[in-house]
Amino acid sequence: MKPKELTQRRKGAKQAIELIWKNLAALRLCVKYFLFLAFLLPGCAPRQPDPALEGDRIVSLAPNLTEIVCAVGALGALVGRTSVCDYPPEIIKSVPVIGVFGAPSMDRLLKTRPTLILDVALEDETVANLMTQLGVRRVRVPCATLDDIPTAVLTVGRLAHREQAAQPLAERIRREVSERRDALEARKASGQTAPAVFVEIWGDPLMTVGRNSFVSELVALAGGRNLGDEVTDKDYFPVSSEWVIARDPDIILCLYMVEGNGRQPARRSLGEGGTTDDGGQTTDDRRPTAENQQSEILKRATARTGWVQIKAVREDRVYGGFDNNLILRPGPRVLEGVAALQACIQKSAGRSRKNP
Repeated sequence: MKPKELTQRRKGAKQAIELIWKNLAALRLCVKYFLFLAFLLPGCAPRQPDPALEGDRIVSLAPNLTEIVCAVGALGALVGRTSVCDYPPEIIKSVPVIGVFGAPSMDRLLKTRPTLILDVALEDETVANLMTQLGVRRVRVPCATLDDIPTAVLTVGRLAHREQAAQPLAERIRREVSERRDALEARKASGQTAPAVFVEIWGDPLMTVGRNSFVSELVALAGGRNLGDEVTDKDYFPVSSEWVIARDPDIILCLYMVEGNGRQPARRSLGEGGTTDDGGQTTDDRRPTAENQQSEILKRATARTGWVQIKAVREDRVYGGFDNNLILRPGPRVLEGVAALQACIQKSAGRSRKNP
């Protein structure tokens, strides 16, 4: 072969390799697309009917929706969850993790062969478009406020064909919330003053909740007045120590875990608990007890400059060690969260009567 021909062939081979590398991303996308078709669309590959796949196959992309699915009796239909879906406890081992809150791994998702996907929001809305294009039914279920919860229960019950279980649960939540609101209005009408409550959802930086937040609704139902209600355009916002000192709260509620010596663990999203391994299983089960939390939280508050003069700190009305999923997660156990907050507020009221 002549040198000129050899050079031309080498040049052609180099160009071919470069073309392959440039189109590698597109090739990978095509492979994923055809995998979706093979797994999710009927008739794409010949296979015998699998009796195990008959009926509903539900994937939940939010922990509160996962709780609702199980509360209406559809746990057996749940085939996928996120890494922060941790209740009821039996789902940890029986239901596979398909991603994080609002951001599924499409590879894991398609393996569940879902007939229904439930979400409250998605990190990347283009994923929703892909699901629709592939013929997977996806339903967004708004569930961010107290009034959203009964409606969400009824919606999930209908979608999961569990209306008979969903109806009484939704009615009970709606009735008890209404009764608590009536009691709240009666206290206001009688001239009773609600204690001022500082809700600390994070310590560094110091953060609290605004009037339109879900947590503020719970504090009000529990008989308290959220200090952050003066902020109406943000659900959560940072504050300074001076801001808290100036408002002198009667009660402080700490809604995050504090480790020994007042240290704060790595930050997690509201409603999350524990860390997860690659399979999404909870690995951090060494959570402090409620008693230890109470002690550490009070030490942390006392150590802050100027906080010893705050009424809540001075009179030992700083509370923590809650099951935060009851308080931060708009779901079927919401009334348990209200009861936990109310217990602290009533305890503080009893102390005030003894120490006027």
